[in-house]
Formats: sequence, structure tokens, C-alpha cells
Amino acid sequence: MYKIIFTDLDGTLLDDKKEISDENIKQLNRAYNEKGIKTIITSGRQAGYIKRLYEKYDCHFGDYIICANGAIIKNVISGEYVNEEYFDIEDVSFLRNIYLNSNLEYFLIYTDTNSYIEKKSDMETQDEIVIDNITKFLDTNNLKPTLCIFGGEFDELTKASEQIKMNKHILNTPISNYYTTINNEIVHHNYFDIVKVGCNKQEAIKKVLKAFDLKSDEMIVIGDGGNDVPMFECGGYKIAMGNADDVIKEKADFITDTNNNDGVAKAIKKIIFNEG
Repeated sequence: MYKIIFTDLDGTLLDDKKEISDENIKQLNRAYNEKGIKTIITSGRQAGYIKRLYEKYDCHFGDYIICANGAIIKNVISGEYVNEEYFDIEDVSFLRNIYLNSNLEYFLIYTDTNSYIEKKSDMETQDEIVIDNITKFLDTNNLKPTLCIFGGEFDELTKASEQIKMNKHILNTPISNYYTTINNEIVHHNYFDIVKVGCNKQEAIKKVLKAFDLKSDEMIVIGDGGNDVPMFECGGYKIAMGNADDVIKEKADFITDTNNNDGVAKAIKKIIFNEG
């Protein structure tokens, strides 16, 4: 019997307009109200962004959130941090040098509350705050980054990945892609996340399972991208989105519909309620 759901956000619970559909909310609430199944958001996003989702949607999310690919685990009720891992300013400087000496399109970092971006083009941003020099800005304002992201063409990301290997403190996830809607147009992006060694969704999930005294075979994981690979390697029932990367689909027990077609809701109805 399943007792907990760990779900990614972007490309999974969120559609391309960065909204959670009414049907997804309905089925997540139904899973809790009828089966007692908790839902834990497990994302690369920062805690502040996830907290805003909690406030916006009438959905029974669990007490814990997993942010920045596992660097942060926070109890949103008590405010207590179960896990905190931050980048050293030297590692951020190392990454910025790679960015400046490449044709990468942007360098994005998350703190607990906000996201900041340094970019080379006039690309449109969403929630990100545009900064001229991320390293200097972080140092001046005594901010601690939890996650870094490079975005750009596939070949440029591949080159950057090779350079990151020279730093023993950090590593990057596989290259992924996602789609956003800007000015009513669908825009495609390539990117990868950069995390501290030892920070990933699998390790974070283990800590949350322990907090609830649950076993891995009592959980469902739902995801779509390269940063979800560790989550798909820690047991449980694995659900890939219809828009997921091939590496995720290959590891899945079930492939649902896309994030734009209530894929999470359809998976819950199928796997938990044996409907559809």
C-alpha cells in the first residue's frame, strides 16, 4: 500500500505555463482524503517558490518540502531545516568563470528565497532577478546559493560539464530540456543543474522516509528530467511523465500523460484508485 508521493514540479506537476491544474489538485487531495497518502514536492526549485505554491493552491501538500535537488529539506509548518547544503563562494566563482569563457546563454542560481540570473542575451526571464555579476552580488549581500544552473546549446553544455569535473566539490545532472510559454509562444530550453556532491533527490527522500518511518516500497515517485534520475533509483513505484526524458522513461514502471494534460492526476487515478 502506498503512503507517500514524491513529485517533481517543472515538467511534472506544473504545466508549461507554470500552473497546477485543477484536476491535479483534485486527485492529490483525493489521495490524501480517501487514502491518507501525503504528497511531498521534490524539486530543484527554491523554498520560497514552493512556499508560494502552498499559499496559492488549496492542495494538501505534506509538511516537508525537498528543494534545490535535495540540498534543502524543510518542514514548512515548523520552519525547521532537516538538511541544509550551500555552495561556497569559491565554487560559484569557479562556475562563473566557466560561464564567462563559454557560449552558454545563462548562469542561474537559487537561494532559499529567490533566483538570480546572469545572461548574455536579451532572453526573457520569469521570476529571476537579473544580476551583472552573480559572485560579487552573493558575496556583497552574504547570500548562500543552494543550486546553480547552466543553460544553452547542447554542445556548450557538454563542454561545460567536462570542465565541472575538475572540481571535486560539485557535479552536474544530465542535460535536460523543458518548454515555457513566453508571449504565447512555446520556447525550448536546454539546461543542467549543478549541485554539491552528495546532494540529490534520492538522499533527500531517504531522510523524509525516515522522518515518517516509511519504507521505499510504500512510496510513489513522479518526474520527467535528468535531476529526477536519483529519485528513480531509490525504489518505490516510478511514474514518468509523457514528456519525460528517455532516461526517465526507461526507468519507469508506468508512463502517464504529459504535464500539459493532467499527467499526474491520470497517474494517481490509475495507480492508486485503479481507474482509467
